[in-house]
Amino acid sequence: MSIKDTAQSIIKSINDGDTLTSISLSAKNFHEDAVKLVSVLVGKKLGGIYVTTSRPSSHIRAELEEAGADLSDLYFVDLVSMTVGGNTSDARTLFIESPTMLESILLNITLLERRLKSKRRFVMFDSVNGLSIYSEPKVLREFINVLGNSMRIKEIYSMLMTVKEQTDDELSSALNLLSDKMIGE
Repeated sequence: MSIKDTAQSIIKSINDGDTLTSISLSAKNFHEDAVKLVSVLVGKKLGGIYVTTSRPSSHIRAELEEAGADLSDLYFVDLVSMTVGGNTSDARTLFIESPTMLESILLNITLLERRLKSKRRFVMFDSVNGLSIYSEPKVLREFINVLGNSMRIKEIYSMLMTVKEQTDDELSSALNLLSDKMIGE
């Protein structure tokens, strides 16, 4: 599935009233494709929260700016920068000390959602596989379940991104059970 088809499937999913979608992307173009998907969503005037476990938010922000994306209603929860000593001065980003602090991720998403101006909102989690490095499978599944259902109650469209080549059957089954739609299987 091309990234253009993936983006169209996401827009259709939003318009159909879905609230949680799992999206599987190839490792080869994962970061580039994730930036393209966010560009499409903010281009459709959705406000969003980008949760990054794989790269510092400053890099993603720079790529989005280079792509010409409107970042006026986009915020970040960065699980990487404090861990590796990156830039932590962006006012539009909340930084988590460690990717093991799953409750802190939920709290920071809740804090940022209050800042979103748009009525149509999204949370993009890049990537669930990144968290699997730091969390036991049972804890990760519990976190995904709490995250997905809390966003569903708040009617915030959520995308749980996975790297196709790194997603085992157990994680895939948990995502399939929780998600309204699976894209890119």
